[in-house]
Amino acid sequence: MKVTKKFAAILTLLVFTLVTAAIAFAQRDGVDWSRGVIRATGLAAGKKDETSPGLYRAQAKRAATMDAQRNLAEAVDGVRVTSKSSMKDLRLEYDVVDTRIDTIIKGMSEVDIQYFEDGTCQVIFEMSMFGSPDSLSDAAFLPFKNEPKEDFPKPVDKNVAKDSSVINQKYTGLVIDCRGLNLNCVMSPVIKNADGMKIYGHTNLDYDKIIVNGMAVYAGDAYDQISAQRAGNNPLVVKAVRLDDMNSNPVVSVVDADRILAANGHDKFLDNCAVVFVK
Repeated sequence: MKVTKKFAAILTLLVFTLVTAAIAFAQRDGVDWSRGVIRATGLAAGKKDETSPGLYRAQAKRAATMDAQRNLAEAVDGVRVTSKSSMKDLRLEYDVVDTRIDTIIKGMSEVDIQYFEDGTCQVIFEMSMFGSPDSLSDAAFLPFKNEPKEDFPKPVDKNVAKDSSVINQKYTGLVIDCRGLNLNCVMSPVIKNADGMKIYGHTNLDYDKIIVNGMAVYAGDAYDQISAQRAGNNPLVVKAVRLDDMNSNPVVSVVDADRILAANGHDKFLDNCAVVFVK
């Protein structure tokens, strides 16, 4: 069969369009850590023997909704809560978490719905990771709810707490640059200094603030819109020296950790979860 240049060009364009659409569709679903949402799509048709158009569409929507809920549950299970545990682990270990997740998923409303010419229905669900009683954080942090709150540690170098160049800056947040280190996203990260001392974790924070704000957001740049919304217009920016715990927890130098703790003692940005990790 002789393939003309025109036909080959059309075929190439068609393949490119299909591949592009598939990539866009794939990127649309899953966990978006920058936006703090989990998205899932459901696709289904009604029963072939159903002659009523209205009933057929209703059946298609119901089946698509169930498909989206299954896909959302799978996406939720894959979310890392800590470096050592996922939502699936928590659901298996804690009945209260499993029940809460099921309730949240079943109560989700679609953010988009489409009916196609062949009768297929597509619905898209989104679950917020933080911000409300119907967000993932409400279930993810249930096992930690009754843990006693701990004070933030003091700087190793006590003179840093008196350094005017640190405490007079009025920092609005913290940005840790982790680019090039292959940082993994988790809901409950820990920040450490280079000697292994924890300077930020869920035990240092008010439970309600974690549920509403989340412990940190993940951004692509230290000064993009996501960072600015979270860390304000005058963040303390430091570079991670490495990552610990399966690349989930940033480690900063002892000097930078002291600066962070001293500044937070004055400006309280850690207390308010004004933390950004740049990937």
